[in-house]
Amino acid sequence: MLRVSLPISLGIFVQFIVVFIDNFFVAQIDGVAMSAVAFIGLIYLALSMLGVGAGNAAQILIARRLGEQRKEEVPLILGNALWLGVCIGIMQVLIMWLLLPPLLDATVESGPLRDYMMVFAKWRALGFLFYTPTVILNSYWSGVANTRVLAYGTLITSGFTILLDYLLIFGHGGFPALGVEGAAIATMCAEGVAMLFIALYSFRHAYASAEQDDRKLFNRKVFQWSRVHTLPLTKLGFPISLQLLASLGIWIVFYGFIEDMGEQDLQSAFIVRNMYMLCYVSVGGISTATKTYVSALIAEGRQSELLRTMFRLMALNFLGIALLSHGLWCYPEWIAGQFTQDPGVVQRTIDSMLVVLPAMLGFSVTGVMLATVEGCGATLRGFVIEATTGLLYIIAAWWMVHRAHWPIHYVWASDYVYFFFLGFFSLLFLFNGRWKYRQI
Repeated sequence: MLRVSLPISLGIFVQFIVVFIDNFFVAQIDGVAMSAVAFIGLIYLALSMLGVGAGNAAQILIARRLGEQRKEEVPLILGNALWLGVCIGIMQVLIMWLLLPPLLDATVESGPLRDYMMVFAKWRALGFLFYTPTVILNSYWSGVANTRVLAYGTLITSGFTILLDYLLIFGHGGFPALGVEGAAIATMCAEGVAMLFIALYSFRHAYASAEQDDRKLFNRKVFQWSRVHTLPLTKLGFPISLQLLASLGIWIVFYGFIEDMGEQDLQSAFIVRNMYMLCYVSVGGISTATKTYVSALIAEGRQSELLRTMFRLMALNFLGIALLSHGLWCYPEWIAGQFTQDPGVVQRTIDSMLVVLPAMLGFSVTGVMLATVEGCGATLRGFVIEATTGLLYIIAAWWMVHRAHWPIHYVWASDYVYFFFLGFFSLLFLFNGRWKYRQI
């Protein structure tokens, strides 16, 4: 389990460092610029879930086919997923370019915040052309439980992002000082380099089976389109995309509520979001491992091992979150001080961190439960669970902000509503045990 999940978690951790450095650099311009970059970053992350859904579907199908000893179908699954990923990447760029600007004009009240967001989004959108195909290629390595290359790709992304941020935001080394625009260009270029690396690595090293190294994966089958394989990818991946989009979409709505509370509250909320990304270092790695293990164990007829595997993954997830997030209680002042010197923002951030840490620990259990629902192939049920939970979360957050007028740290209590119902609805699905024999 650790061999599968740790490289993924390492990759997510490096992404956290990238976002942390990105926000740190941009915060030197001003707090509004940091909020703008973080807001667009959240929208970018939400839209990226369209590609992540296709990647998750490919991962689940690859793990299932390998468990069923149907290795010859792996190249066709990956090939069709790549074609699907290219189409999704183009669609994501068009959404950012054509639909986002009028949406920002209609919903964002602060003029300076909106201007920064427009500038950042223009260049950041192009990153989808590189990011989405990379997600699809990564899904193969997750599906065969060989995830080391994912960490390599993320290290490359982080290294180039930090270097180019330093050069382009402030104009060091003879480069022009582009500010927020430079941050977007830096991340886009880094994603392009990472895609080139993962593509070359995969063409050189990928095989149809992790145990059978003489069967090359990247043969002519990878470039064939097959409706027979595209339909299962769409059937599995579309609900996952909707589920992940709903999961992150509610954060966008949440921050829309917070913007109405004022700039200090919004800056504080985005600093806390960085800590949630640190929490997701563990959740992301363990959830990906869960999907691979659940799909493979069902394919191999080892249903008796599923519950024990789930409990072990939950324990690993709990320990990982506790280790990564301890700073929220032990030294919150230092963390807040890395982003702002405004005493009002710092105090709001500290108060919020004390509220969110227990909710993060609860995510260690509910995240594995939802990943189990998806890993068995019930991706539509996963979307229904996420959508229902998200609706309850939005209602709770709206009431706390607009009716009760609670301070920002109390508004974070809405996360308890989210994680409780995410676990409750997942448990309702898993309770009868029929999911253990689901075929895809």
